[in-house]
Amino acid sequence: MKISNQDVIQSWSQITNKEIDAFGDDGDFFRQHLLNPALLKLLGNVSGKTILDAGCGTGYLSRILAIKGAKMTGVEPSDVLFKYAVTQEQNEPLGINYVQEDLSEFNSEQKFDAVVSNMVFMDIPEYEKAIQNCIASLKSKGTCIFSISHPCFEDVGGEWENNKQLVVKEYFKEYEVQRNHGYSFHRPLSTYLNFVIESGCEIIRMIEPQLSERIAKENAQGQRDVHVPSFIIIHAIKK
Repeated sequence: MKISNQDVIQSWSQITNKEIDAFGDDGDFFRQHLLNPALLKLLGNVSGKTILDAGCGTGYLSRILAIKGAKMTGVEPSDVLFKYAVTQEQNEPLGINYVQEDLSEFNSEQKFDAVVSNMVFMDIPEYEKAIQNCIASLKSKGTCIFSISHPCFEDVGGEWENNKQLVVKEYFKEYEVQRNHGYSFHRPLSTYLNFVIESGCEIIRMIEPQLSERIAKENAQGQRDVHVPSFIIIHAIKK
């Protein structure tokens, strides 16, 4: 069965309020300690900058950046997540504009200083269109920053927890992995990097965020990230 964008969107629209509450205002453990610090460092001073949060989910990152002075637009297709983000903006206005749309169909008349996409592209069947639309929405010399699950070090079935190692058995093949909501799509890292380059960007930095041993000791789920990265973050500039 071929999985469509709409299949994934519908699945994410089944997320519960309990799950959203558990995710929190600053994101989950891995966002708080690994992804957020790296993304914010790469973005630098965002005051006054126009930024697109591509696949914004609950809008947590949009709110963090808006508080720092960015002029935010968030795009999210899931009905439940979109409505949650809009409600948060209504309750505590930060000037964030939310758009409910599939990134693979998103066409922005506005041009942004930066696009940030946090843990999104590996969950989209039509990822190429999504990436192209994000890049097209950038100003010349605009910044594109995105994070994905590290495709070189995927943990299937609790390998690290059970054996303190990861075994790579099939890297070059593209395949889907069913999640609690939607799917993730394994693609070689070079697939993403080459496509971003071919779409008119120059890659200037990659980060594989590492967790400190101190923080890992305080939370068992972070043990692996002291030794093997779960995520990779790409920083590119539009030519």
